[in-house]
Amino acid sequence: MPEGYPEPECKPPSFFGIPSWLVTFTKMSFDSRQVLVSCEHASNRLPEDMKAPPEMMALHIAWDPGALKIARRLAETFSAPLHAGEYSRLVVDLNRTIGNSVLVRRVSDGHRIPFNRGLRRSDVQRRIEDYYLPYRTAVLGAVEGIIQDRGRCVHLCIHTYTPQLGDNVRGNDIGLLYDPHRQPEAALVHELRDALIERTGLVVWLNRPYQGTADGILPRIREVYDAEAYVGIELEVN
Repeated sequence: MPEGYPEPECKPPSFFGIPSWLVTFTKMSFDSRQVLVSCEHASNRLPEDMKAPPEMMALHIAWDPGALKIARRLAETFSAPLHAGEYSRLVVDLNRTIGNSVLVRRVSDGHRIPFNRGLRRSDVQRRIEDYYLPYRTAVLGAVEGIIQDRGRCVHLCIHTYTPQLGDNVRGNDIGLLYDPHRQPEAALVHELRDALIERTGLVVWLNRPYQGTADGILPRIREVYDAEAYVGIELEVN
C-alpha cells in the first residue's frame, strides 16, 4: 500500500487468530495440493497516473479490508499458490466480467471516483489489457495447472464485506458462496459450514449476503471446467 493511503481501523474477528479456524480447512475432504487461493480486492493501491483522496481509498469501495490477510493465512496453511489483485477495484474490478456496467465504476456508494471521470471506451480497454486480463489469465492458468497435476482444483476466493449496507444489517460471520447445482461444490460447502459451526461457533450463511452464481470470477471459471474438475468456493467474511 503506497504511503499516504492509511489502512482503515479494521479489527478482524478474533477467530482469525485462532488455530482451530484454520484447522477446520485442513480437515476437509480434499487434497491440500489441489488448493488455489485468490483475492481479487486485496489492495487499495493506485497506478501512478491516478489520484484520489486517501480517505476515499481507505473505504470499502476501494478494496476488501482484511481479505489479503486471510488469503495469505490460508495459502500458508495449504502451501497453496496465491493470486492477489495489485490495484484497487476502482481501477478495474477483477471480480466482474467484461461488459458488466460496474467493471469500472464512475460512482460507488455515493462517491464520485475522480480518476474515472470522463473515461473513454479506449481508456477502459487499456485498463482491461493492462490490469484485468493479466490477472484473469494468471488465475485461469493456475487452475489449469492444478487440474492437470492433481485432477481437481479447489479454488478458495477470499472477500470481505461491510457489517451493514444501508438499512440491511448482515448478522453472520462468514458467507460461503457456491453453485448449488454443482454437487461436489455443494457437498464441500455443507461440510465446511458444519465444521466451522461445530469447531468455532461462528454464524455461517450459505449464498448470503450474495449469490454464488452472481457475476464474478468463479462462475466464469465454472463455464470452462466441469463440476468434478473445478470446485470454486467464495468466502465472504464480515
